[in-house]
Amino acid sequence: MTKSVFVGGSLAFKGDSKKKSKKKKSKSSKHKLEHSTAEVLEKKRKEDEAKSSSRSQDDEDSTEDMTEAERRALNKRRERQRKENEAIARKSHRERVEELNAHLGSLTELNDIPRVSAAGNG
Repeated sequence: MTKSVFVGGSLAFKGDSKKKSKKKKSKSSKHKLEHSTAEVLEKKRKEDEAKSSSRSQDDEDSTEDMTEAERRALNKRRERQRKENEAIARKSHRERVEELNAHLGSLTELNDIPRVSAAGNG
């Protein structure tokens, strides 16, 4: 077996003092950059709108390649999620906190359970 030997410069670590100095940008490049970023943002917004409209069509199309059982399961899951959301929306924050406090009050406290360990038994 032959060993490969690294013959080259020193390794560069993060925070090393031998940092390269950055070149200053000219004002014209800043203007071009601002103009190009505005165009990029506009393109992104249009793509997002197109994706969101195609997503609703994809949901309908995706059910076409599903079996009947998968469709029923998906509908059940959506219905269950809808009911869960309605139940959450019906309760105010105060009611949810009171319900949580009642539940925590019914539980045993950690301090009531004695600690069991081999150390200190004698």
